[in-house]
Amino acid sequence: MRVLACVSVAAAALVLAGCGSSPEENDVPEVSLTAAPEISSWSSLNGISVPIGVADGPRSGIWEPLTGFSHTPQGAGLAAIGQSVQLSTASDTSWSKVLPVVAAPGEGRDAFAVNRALITATGSIDPSVAPSILGYRFENYSENNAAVDVVQRFPDDSLASTRTNVVWVETDWKLDLPTPENAVGAKELTEIPSDMVDLEGTRK
Repeated sequence: MRVLACVSVAAAALVLAGCGSSPEENDVPEVSLTAAPEISSWSSLNGISVPIGVADGPRSGIWEPLTGFSHTPQGAGLAAIGQSVQLSTASDTSWSKVLPVVAAPGEGRDAFAVNRALITATGSIDPSVAPSILGYRFENYSENNAAVDVVQRFPDDSLASTRTNVVWVETDWKLDLPTPENAVGAKELTEIPSDMVDLEGTRK
């Protein structure tokens, strides 16, 4: 059985400076949804490798709930990958510690807790079914929330993407977990999306 992150493009508009605008306004950096974050390393979370950014997070330890992502599209993409993998693969003894840190409060988080308590998982993914993270693309993005499609390749060379929503809460990105009624299922792919932010070449 394939293992997918179970929690499972509109750029933020920049106002162009008009005549007489100050130099500071002209110096505002452009938001790019396709620029890849700089990756320092990849670390295994229960058998699935996730990217660790140089400047975009996470800044927490890999065995702690993943926090400390930059308030950028790159930070949102890395949060969607790392937090969803960490939560979906967490063991019976760790998920309740991870959930309140990486997921925003709401009906989705409550529903996840109820359903997760009904199943048993060791927190170790069989390498024969563990996917490799190739990258991500944005279905939409704003400074407050983002819908991220995480693209994965499986050991049989099949491709799929899973939708992960994140929201900016105070000082960090957090998972915006869906309720069973509004969850978006995994999507099988025949090819890698042309607008995917490619992370595969950053593996070290």
